[in-house]
Amino acid sequence: MGRKFMKIVRNINNNVSLCKDSKNREVVIFGKGVGFLKANEEVPLSKIERTFYNVNKNYLDVIASLPENVLEVSSKIIDMANIKLNTSYKSNVVLSLADHINYAIQRRQNNISIKLPLIYEIRHLYPKETEIGIDAVKLISNELNVNLLSEEAVSITLHLVNYGITNNPIDEKNEEKIIANCTKLIEDELNIKIDRSSFNYFRFVSHLHYLFSRTNEQMKSDNEQIYKMLKNKFTDTDIYDCTIRIRDYLCKMLDFRLNDEELLYLMIHINRLCVREDCYRQGLTST
Repeated sequence: MGRKFMKIVRNINNNVSLCKDSKNREVVIFGKGVGFLKANEEVPLSKIERTFYNVNKNYLDVIASLPENVLEVSSKIIDMANIKLNTSYKSNVVLSLADHINYAIQRRQNNISIKLPLIYEIRHLYPKETEIGIDAVKLISNELNVNLLSEEAVSITLHLVNYGITNNPIDEKNEEKIIANCTKLIEDELNIKIDRSSFNYFRFVSHLHYLFSRTNEQMKSDNEQIYKMLKNKFTDTDIYDCTIRIRDYLCKMLDFRLNDEELLYLMIHINRLCVREDCYRQGLTST
């Protein structure tokens, strides 16, 4: 068996470097002072604290611009998420979350507040992830001495939901194809054009990501009466018919059934896609 080692390819900052391992695979390493080693120099394995494989190269320049303590806090948050969610996030999520946290800190320092109108919904959809978001804000306060607003816990929750989960029953390519097909189905069924840059579309896609990652665990809460009310409201409308068509499509593609609770949220998201700012009826000019 060959000897394991890491050799420096290039340094990103004092404590982060891009290396190649003994199998010639690129890996980003974290370790105190590793950035002072020279190119092709071997890194003592005892100095390596964290390793990240399959890092998108677009993130390398991002890492160089991030404070090292923010990177460390982001790593701790993802470690916590992996344990509490019993999952495994891709390496890139540590780096994208660190970038997200750094921007949140800058917003706080400049007294810029972003209000998220879907806080209650997120807590219902992702209760475990929400707990992690709340703990993450506490960790940031304790380790970085920055008191972020409570809304940032929701923002971190969405970040955890949307990036890097590896236990989905479908691969990323098929996932994006299913999302695109669902979007097209809504456009065709409701005769609309969806603004894919809108916040409501982002929420719709987030909800689909949640459905993809839940495998056999179905959403449960006390919203049965709300579902019945909305079902009665939309039964004779295109919204309800569209929801049923997407339900049937997802069941066919992913081989699981959506319960009434999940149909409720799917119906809400489809209806939101039809508010004036997020779509326009085909053949009409938006104003």
